[in-house]
Amino acid sequence: MDSVTYRGIFRSGLVRLLEDAPWDEGTPVEVSLAEAPCVDVIDQMGHVIIAGFGLAGRWVAEIFDRHGIDYIVVEQNPDTVKRQKLLGKKIILGDISQEPTLISAGIDTADILALTVPDEQAVLKATKVARQLRPGIYIIARTTYASSGMEAAQLGADAVVKAEQAVANHFYELLLRKLHSTPDEKRM
Repeated sequence: MDSVTYRGIFRSGLVRLLEDAPWDEGTPVEVSLAEAPCVDVIDQMGHVIIAGFGLAGRWVAEIFDRHGIDYIVVEQNPDTVKRQKLLGKKIILGDISQEPTLISAGIDTADILALTVPDEQAVLKATKVARQLRPGIYIIARTTYASSGMEAAQLGADAVVKAEQAVANHFYELLLRKLHSTPDEKRM
């Protein structure tokens, strides 16, 4: 078999790929460390829009903070907006599915739109509107169900995080790890 490179991140004992791989479940893989990403790519990146500042939005923001990438958060909870502004975050109050909010967030110069809000209908509408306003933007959308994930992809999302698939994958990984552990580890 030819060697193919897939990039990922190591966290909590697992390697998470940054893109889908065409492998069957249980396919053995070999992992080697990669060099740090090219700084030129980061330097050339415009700003990012993060929709929602719950757990997912905060983790996304952490990635961009680490890499010094400018972002703005769009949040519907006025208390969260107020607290985060006091902490120095660039954050606005608004509904990400509305064109004026996307415009206020700077969709015209953004390179990435991370739709982390748990409202599938808002995510689907925001995907459609954002793709119309800025055809070249990279959109990553959050959905609860795989069927909504397929709809988000049809509307223009470049990548979709499907909650039910993430839960299924996590169960799979935990159980697979348990089945392949030593007898002493299995008792834990």
